[in-house]
Amino acid sequence: MFWLGILFFCLNAYGETVLWKEWRNSLRPEGKPGGELTLSEEGKTSYKIVIPKQSTCQEEKSAADLSYWLNQITGADFAVVKDSTKYSRKEINIGKTKRRAEANLAITEEELGEEGYVIAVKGEDLFLAGGSKRGPINAVYALLEEDLGCRWYAGRDSVIPHERTLKFRPIPRSYKPPFKYRDPFYYVAFDGLWSLRNRTNAHLAEIPEEWGGHIDYALFVHSTAFLLPHERYFDEHPEYFQLNADGTRNKGQMCPMNEDLPEIIAENVMVYLDENPEAEIIDISKGDGGAKCYCEKCRKINEEEETEAANFLYLVNEVARRVEKKYPKILISTLAYLETKIPPKELKPRKNVTIRVCTDRDSMWKDPFLPVRGNEDFSKALRGWKKLSEHVDIWDYSTNFAHLVAPNPNMDVIADNIRFFAECGAEGVMEQAGNECPATERDLMRAWVFSKLMWDPARDEWELMQDFIWGYFGQAAPAIAEYNALLRETASDKKKMGDPVYRNMYPMDSPFLTKDFIDEASALYDKAEILAENEEILRRVQRDRLAVMYVKLERGFNFVGGEYGALLQKFEASARREGLSFVRHNTNYFSERRFGTFPGFPGQKFIHTLDEKLDDWKKRAVKEVESLNLKEKDDPVRVYKIP
Repeated sequence: MFWLGILFFCLNAYGETVLWKEWRNSLRPEGKPGGELTLSEEGKTSYKIVIPKQSTCQEEKSAADLSYWLNQITGADFAVVKDSTKYSRKEINIGKTKRRAEANLAITEEELGEEGYVIAVKGEDLFLAGGSKRGPINAVYALLEEDLGCRWYAGRDSVIPHERTLKFRPIPRSYKPPFKYRDPFYYVAFDGLWSLRNRTNAHLAEIPEEWGGHIDYALFVHSTAFLLPHERYFDEHPEYFQLNADGTRNKGQMCPMNEDLPEIIAENVMVYLDENPEAEIIDISKGDGGAKCYCEKCRKINEEEETEAANFLYLVNEVARRVEKKYPKILISTLAYLETKIPPKELKPRKNVTIRVCTDRDSMWKDPFLPVRGNEDFSKALRGWKKLSEHVDIWDYSTNFAHLVAPNPNMDVIADNIRFFAECGAEGVMEQAGNECPATERDLMRAWVFSKLMWDPARDEWELMQDFIWGYFGQAAPAIAEYNALLRETASDKKKMGDPVYRNMYPMDSPFLTKDFIDEASALYDKAEILAENEEILRRVQRDRLAVMYVKLERGFNFVGGEYGALLQKFEASARREGLSFVRHNTNYFSERRFGTFPGFPGQKFIHTLDEKLDDWKKRAVKEVESLNLKEKDDPVRVYKIP
């Protein structure tokens, strides 16, 4: 087998793919190390963790977490004390302690923004501090991850080194992340503790405000139905709603230039803000699917500004002006999406408006295996909005919406996208992925790798992937690493990828999903299952294997052969154990009525849930067996063990 023994590939512009032979710390910080500190000797420590006498909840959380994890590493008890206690010579100071002031360290929290951090050393004392939101907590987890090698790859599981005698040379440094908003948007990333430890702040990740919180939306995207519900307004005021080309009104969209709407929408926005006092941002955007308003005022401003975004931005600005009087710190978010992607010529967003630019149909939907930096239309739109607006963030797409479980060789692409967004000055990134449930394609690794890239886009995604693989898959790591290299190789040649049918919803007979690839991948997972040293590692391997099994089952009985029934049973057992419930993105955009208007999808009913997919596979398998006209065709369930 050509691929089984491979250790080194030379790829295109993405660079070299080198397989590790053991775990190493891909997050190790760069810089000149300070002097060696001995935090513990034979499970005992002389160090204390010191917090200010008038400490904040965040400083207390930072100290408690550091004490707990250092104990897990060393077995030693690291006491947490206030800085009103007597100096004990060996200390780890967190926050604005008196000891730090006396040490005359050049640490200024204001320069770190909300989430930046500082790690400083003086003599045998260590100082951790940070910005106003989660800075001190970020400093603690930077020390634990980057200097000491702790990991929180998946859920609340931890991979912690055990060193009863812990000596290390910390690298003094400060760091401020380029993105204020960091959302991998995978199921695992919605857990508040995972998010806290991996330094993300997704709006769905519930992190208590006293720990620094997260990005709080009072109302998330596609908000027309909430801010202008047709049940409440349409009968008396149909003119509030979008005028279609045929003269009818669209109940799902606003007429942005209606003179009554700014006041109405502002009042409704403030109702949501009143009900969500911790919110920092609220969305005002069209219902999904878009379309344009043909009323005279909307057509006029859009023609003048040469974009379908102008009329809606006018409304958003008017609402933002009203909201600012009561809520001066709230940002109003709106989407540059579909027909609103192109920025206006002169109309600028107000200073309290943020534009979320989406990599939709002209970029990631169209070319899911190409970085957006090479897409002229998207790059022009992003740079144009950035020129007009003080606040811009990104909605990126990182998954196969039609087959959430299927192999997807785009990790390099998403990594490059994140770097490009940072280069363009975007304030935040969300990677829309398999968000409905766990166990979508490589979801645990994707969430972890994307979180690290959002924190520091300069990281190397392949090194991060290897870090995850060798830290999470135990003795099965070599085979899992080979599979990821094999999958990555499929994207090294654009011609090999072919033009994905249905674009980012490519089917399971796409050119790169060859029989050779599936056979090699299956052999690697067989190898990984054999290498797994215990039941937990075996479970992780089988969870990861769902992607390859999915392709085989989708290709059908004639592709798999007589092992189809056993494969289907294995897939179902693993999928149900892991909580996989959706196999297709379940949103309005990807609903039957939307696709019914698309070429190539006439009248087609799509399968969304696992139960529906399993039932479909079973029925198709029985039909394919019967079509073989074998003697056993009357009882395919018994002969081929099809459930």
